[in-house]
Amino acid sequence: MANSMIGGVSDNNVWYVDFGASNHMISRGGWFKDTKDLKIPGFVEIGDDTAHLITQISKVPLSMQDGQTKYLKNVLHVPTITKNLVSIGQMVEQGLKVTFNPNGCFVEDMKNQGKLIAKGKRNGRMFTLDVNMLEVNSMLFTDGKGGGDIATWHKQVGHVNLQRLKLMEKQNLVGGLPKFGTEKVMSKICEVCQLGKQTRHPFPVQTTHVSSKPLEMIHLDVWTMKIESIGGCKYYVSFIDDHTRKVWVYFMKHKGEVFQHFLNFKAMVEKEKGVSIKCLKSDGGGEYFSNEFSEYLKEHGIQRKHSCSYSPQQNGVVERKNKHIVEITCAMLNEKNLPNYFWAKVVATTVYIMNRTPTTTVHGMTPEEKFTGMKPDVSHLRVFSCIAYVHVLDEKRSKLDPKDEKCIFIGYSLKQKGYKCFNLSTRKL
Repeated sequence: MANSMIGGVSDNNVWYVDFGASNHMISRGGWFKDTKDLKIPGFVEIGDDTAHLITQISKVPLSMQDGQTKYLKNVLHVPTITKNLVSIGQMVEQGLKVTFNPNGCFVEDMKNQGKLIAKGKRNGRMFTLDVNMLEVNSMLFTDGKGGGDIATWHKQVGHVNLQRLKLMEKQNLVGGLPKFGTEKVMSKICEVCQLGKQTRHPFPVQTTHVSSKPLEMIHLDVWTMKIESIGGCKYYVSFIDDHTRKVWVYFMKHKGEVFQHFLNFKAMVEKEKGVSIKCLKSDGGGEYFSNEFSEYLKEHGIQRKHSCSYSPQQNGVVERKNKHIVEITCAMLNEKNLPNYFWAKVVATTVYIMNRTPTTTVHGMTPEEKFTGMKPDVSHLRVFSCIAYVHVLDEKRSKLDPKDEKCIFIGYSLKQKGYKCFNLSTRKL
């Protein structure tokens, strides 16, 4: 009998009454109710001295003659066996009496005046319980109140979510579902769903905290472009003040330039505001974690914060800002059909304009005003890449040369009171 438990065809619908089994054992976990996982895995040994893993312990329902439910308790789930075993010793401990004769076996409840709760058949020298008496398929879902076990139905209906399952029952979309009653949640998390269906909850669209003063927190991020700019750059690093949402960008040929640009940025804004940067927030990119960068932050008492791996949403302020910058850059390039190598000029112009227009976080003023304290004047703004006639000084031309040079407008200077214009013929600013 023991050797027949492994190999061959599984009799997972048949229960064998076993004199030698110390515990009820079952290979079919779907029959369980109120399953408990084992904190420490156990094993059972069978006649051929092989050990088989016990994965869970639970109870299995039996149907009594009067229609009530009786449970086999402490049933072991051993997936690698092919026979379901009912332990006589364990049934006796449960207050049941098992008798055998040439006609079969009979299980009586001695605590309930010897009522017959199950019977079985004789197959040669083995006895099997009558599956119909167990009524496994119907009693599996019974909760003792005429309702249904929603956790088991969740598994039976292809691990459908709880809300959809209750909708099927409430609107009578299908036949055969029991009444789930007022049960709103499953008593145990479905591990299969966690492993196969789990998704992330949405990250908050808006940050829950905004710094109370300038330079309390600076967000930074590196953005990569596939095409080199006119100046040979393929990256830019952006710095955003959390309090005012003002943006600064620096263009780079290599990511290793981030630290030097941070030093330049820090010196400029701290001199202007008269306060020190207190915290720097970024993703986990290696360009922010060089030994030189890390030691400098420690030396100057600047706190470092960074997002979890593969979670750019946690660095949402700068991620959303960079996304906005790139979207506007694409729109401005496409509007005038400009070559993509103008991207750096467009990014710089975009940031210049964004600092002088309202944001959802800064109320009643622009980021520029909130950072500098001065209301910006936008009367000098022009359409990007419009035709610009640049006057040529007398000392730079002869009397017969044109007085103007036809160019396109490509941005604003932060160092001079003037426009940036590009001559398409000479390819010079």
